[in-house]
Amino acid sequence: MASDDCALYAELLVNIRQISLAVSLSSPCDASTHVAVLADCRTIELKHRDSTHLLTLPAKTALGGTLLPVQDKQKGSTSLSWRLALDASSLPPSHQLDEMVWSATDLDPKSGVACRQCATDVVCSGSVKAWKDLPSENWAEMMEFWHCHKPDHHHPNPSEETGKAGEESLAARGYGASSAISAQEGVGFVDLTTLLFEEKDCQNVTFSLSGFDQGMTERQGLSLANDTTNYTPNLNVFCSSCRAHLGFFNFRTSAVTLLKWRISCKSASAAAPAIPECLAATLISTISRSGSSKSLITPLNGTAQESHAEGSPGNAIHIWVLNSSIVYSSSGIPQRTPAIKLLYRPLPREEADRMLETVTCDSLEVNLPVQALGEVIRHLDDSNALLPPTERVFKEWKVGLLTRWEQKV
Repeated sequence: MASDDCALYAELLVNIRQISLAVSLSSPCDASTHVAVLADCRTIELKHRDSTHLLTLPAKTALGGTLLPVQDKQKGSTSLSWRLALDASSLPPSHQLDEMVWSATDLDPKSGVACRQCATDVVCSGSVKAWKDLPSENWAEMMEFWHCHKPDHHHPNPSEETGKAGEESLAARGYGASSAISAQEGVGFVDLTTLLFEEKDCQNVTFSLSGFDQGMTERQGLSLANDTTNYTPNLNVFCSSCRAHLGFFNFRTSAVTLLKWRISCKSASAAAPAIPECLAATLISTISRSGSSKSLITPLNGTAQESHAEGSPGNAIHIWVLNSSIVYSSSGIPQRTPAIKLLYRPLPREEADRMLETVTCDSLEVNLPVQALGEVIRHLDDSNALLPPTERVFKEWKVGLLTRWEQKV
């Protein structure tokens, strides 16, 4: 906030059905300071000395046409705050709060896929005959649990089988530790952060073990990277036209995996997700699956290391989710914005690795390409500046807002 300006920040707290309002003044509160809710129940008006500021609330309040009182302890302060009662009729439907980013039902059945940077087609329109959502990451574990505990069905427990026999028993059922969903021609598989395609459905892409200049348009020339003496889990996939890093090729699934925030695709919402929204969906899924609100965001091995990215191979981010379902508006971003409120702190990759190796670690690992890691750090730092100055830091952590995907119709 500039020293000669005032700022407002409003946050919808869905769980307790209130709106938190904070005002940061450029000079101490005095007799000229008035904060009121206008008659439309959606607009806050701040008058301070010779300036007037307006803010649209993220939801309607039940206090339309009300002058908000300034408490005695707030007089002479540059920070004011209130809790406003929420108009229940304006509460957003719960199904809109945690929408998956570009689910299979949201994507156009015959849509192609293009590089978002230069609009070059990488999957032609009509190549994909069907979109299918992939199961959650722990699908194999859940299938094994279901198979072992089916009612009224008696059979040996595969967990009691050891060695090669046990592995073959699980693999025969399709959900052993080595099982993986493979790409299918004409099918676009949809994950939380990626779209997965059969190689034959892709065009105008360059495969590489490292950067674009070392790449080839024919992946077979790089297949030696998959031998047992020099194993590489992924090849980088670039747009052949503008050299943008689009994703990677996974040898295990024989699939081209394209990052959602790097591509364009026709969808019912007519909107394209950014990396913060994809990461937010991943964190929500992690909390739902494991119950852990802490995550370590580390660089993804086997992807391009772009020199201009602020995130470097030596950095990681420790994240602690406080509230996964807030909606806010502010002087910096006046439109209603759904977000995850969290604590974050960048840390060296070595420290993140040590934390993950300890038996008491309460954080789950989430991998992102290096450039995406840099974008996340910039996004969180920008969001930190939107918050009232007194709410930006907690001990060694910074407070941030990670924008969450919301279905747009």
